[in-house]
Amino acid sequence: MKRIVASLIVCFLFITLYAQYDTAQFTGVWVLQSVKFKHPVDLNKDGYRSSDAFWEFDDCRKDQQLELFPDFNAKTYYGSNKTGCTNEVKLYKWNIREELVKEVKYELGKRVVDERRPTVLKLNDATGSDAKVFVVIGVDENILTLKGLVKSSANTTEEAILIYRKRKK
Repeated sequence: MKRIVASLIVCFLFITLYAQYDTAQFTGVWVLQSVKFKHPVDLNKDGYRSSDAFWEFDDCRKDQQLELFPDFNAKTYYGSNKTGCTNEVKLYKWNIREELVKEVKYELGKRVVDERRPTVLKLNDATGSDAKVFVVIGVDENILTLKGLVKSSANTTEEAILIYRKRKK
């Protein structure tokens, strides 16, 4: 009897460690609320650098939504709610899973590699040429917080924290 109870406890701990998020938490329409860059950037070329992309984005670029469906299809919308913006919709397949992530940094002249297994949200288009990967920082019924690479110019990307708010139906 003790073995059965011990086995159940170990299985429960294993499941909770590796099933940190339920996919149902992610489904819905998420509206971009904030983008914070790790380092200040000047996206709008006004001579001022800011870590807060919403100071740097124009109204069309601020208008971003992510829709995650229960069947693991996804859509991204850019400029769809603002007049004068070019409406851009992209289709993806999405999944979440734990993955090995390595972060390399230099401390006191030494290379330090930080390895961990966070939950990542992946968006893959049908052709496989456009994939987006975000580390899930947190998700609840109203807020989705992700960390990933965001274009800071035509040829460069910067690490940023993206905060989405779930749109009410």
